[in-house]
Amino acid sequence: MRIHRSLWCLPLCLAACRTTSDAPQPDSELPQPEAFSPDAIREKTTIGVVLAQLDRSIQMWTQIFLNGSENTDGRRMLLLQESIAQRAGKLFYELVNELETGPPINRSIAAAAIGFIPSDKSLSPLLNALSDPDESVVSNALFGLAVLGSDSTPTGSLADLLSHGTTTAIRSNAALALLQVLRSGAEANEGVLQAARGGLRDPDPAVRAQSAMILAHQLDTGVIDELVLAMNEDPVPIAARAAAHALAYMASEDPHQKGRVARALTAALTHADGDMRAFLLGDLRLLAGRNYAKDEDWIQWAHRLPPG
Repeated sequence: MRIHRSLWCLPLCLAACRTTSDAPQPDSELPQPEAFSPDAIREKTTIGVVLAQLDRSIQMWTQIFLNGSENTDGRRMLLLQESIAQRAGKLFYELVNELETGPPINRSIAAAAIGFIPSDKSLSPLLNALSDPDESVVSNALFGLAVLGSDSTPTGSLADLLSHGTTTAIRSNAALALLQVLRSGAEANEGVLQAARGGLRDPDPAVRAQSAMILAHQLDTGVIDELVLAMNEDPVPIAARAAAHALAYMASEDPHQKGRVARALTAALTHADGDMRAFLLGDLRLLAGRNYAKDEDWIQWAHRLPPG
């Protein structure tokens, strides 16, 4: 499992599992007469039960991923993801069949489950699912690609969905998938930076947060001023913190930006409180490689650094 856990991972909008749809189906989607044979009924019942079990496990994993502590919940998360991977791996072809031909709820759960199978063969069905007509399937296919974290993932389609996704879940999971595959070594399509820059202005704070981290990973120093603005003015803490962390990461990787960023972080520190202040201090400690007791000491340290 190659997913990189971070503070700014998103709600993943996994669908609740059910084995039948409550909505009326058009005649073309109704089961054919032979589907009512005893063997067919048993097969459908079995895959429904399996999908329900996998969905519950994935929901549990997601909650740990989003809200758990790496120190206290890391082992539980690892054991759970290994269990999901083992169960899903044994049913790979059945899951692909559901992803390609099943009802939307089955396709959605199958897309998420396939992402847990650490194999190159998982990539193709998930990429194909990005063109599914059901938005929840597309969203979960993006989640699956994020969990899979393959460095072979083409980033162009992910960037396009980040820019033009029709739902918040699609855009946020596209951003998550982009961040994960880039961290794994995938080659950035030329549209990635444009999509992430646009993501900084997305209405959804989770998209803004993940976009900031993508730009930091790509060391796009051209957005530093916009990240400073987001750090100071974004009303949603998750996005403001991500902007601050992105700035600190870029400055740690590019020494030419260290003074400029350090002064922006210390200026923000003087009017921050609560959790935001704690996060800023953490970023400053990582950037400086030391700790200061007073704000005045941080300001003096920042102003001793060369201008950016």
